[in-house]
Amino acid sequence: MLDAHQLLWTQIAAGVCTLNFGGLVYNLLRSRSRMQAARNWDRVEGVITASEVEQPASHVSDDLDDATPIIRYRYRAGGRDFDGDQVQIGGLPLTTRVLAGRLIARYPVGAHVDVYVDPKDPKSALLEPAAAGNIAAQLAFTVIFGFAAAVLIAHSIAGHVLYTGNGVPLFAFALPAVAIVGALLSVIAYVRGRRLARASARWPTAAGTITNSSVIEELIEDDSKDDKSTIRKIQRYQIDLRYAYRVNQRDYVGTSANPGWTPIYGLREQAEAAAGQYKTGAPVAVYYDPDRPGNAVLEPDNRRGSAAPLVFGAISAVGGGAMLALFVLVGFGQ
Repeated sequence: MLDAHQLLWTQIAAGVCTLNFGGLVYNLLRSRSRMQAARNWDRVEGVITASEVEQPASHVSDDLDDATPIIRYRYRAGGRDFDGDQVQIGGLPLTTRVLAGRLIARYPVGAHVDVYVDPKDPKSALLEPAAAGNIAAQLAFTVIFGFAAAVLIAHSIAGHVLYTGNGVPLFAFALPAVAIVGALLSVIAYVRGRRLARASARWPTAAGTITNSSVIEELIEDDSKDDKSTIRKIQRYQIDLRYAYRVNQRDYVGTSANPGWTPIYGLREQAEAAAGQYKTGAPVAVYYDPDRPGNAVLEPDNRRGSAAPLVFGAISAVGGGAMLALFVLVGFGQ
């Protein structure tokens, strides 16, 4: 049984988790509603006035989410000039320096861009109304807080920590639940990626030019060893690809070779060979989304990286399913 002090803190924790769960559900519904509405907002021309990456001076690992892309733009709506800094619904979350750099590369200072403006509130504007942003992360946190709130409320009502018949605490089931939710989100990402790949093969093309094709070296902390007294760094490599193209008298910068996830290489030679397929200054055919010309690829039929979310989802599903089966067997078995 929980004593009075423990019961009070359990009730407080249940209340906090419930409030967080309610807030996350509200934000999810609001974000989805705004994404649907933003697709029909007025589209006006804007100019990028700032494009940089905000990051701390000290840096331990390139795998850390410690960078924020800062993009500002100026536009005119209803006869008035406005300044905006929102790229997508929900804002831009912290990300790695490489991904932040790839985003700002699409919006160089001085570039003319399409700005989607809320006709009811011209001060509210976006550059990418259809981008999902951190919706997946919000959904994962919503599930976690919802599960935690349910368990803590049950503890508060019962007056003691709830266990299965064989003594497994109910909160132990949170870990497999999170893994299974991650697997479902990965499957959804895979399906969306395959749908995008099929659609991109039918996109119109524009003449483009490779402006950069180089190799980025990242230093990642190796935490696989038990000895934490010495931190070992491992190298991995990505391609920094950029190409310029023009659609409907508007200039764009693309950074994706194909619709799949960005390949990560363990050897520099592999990355250099991949980057060597595109020579700086070489002409290329750019496949662009006719509804959002800023989204483009060079290899619409290339499936490299498209199965990555499915592999991640399979690993999460197997791990989560195994843990869930073990807890059920131990907790409810005879």
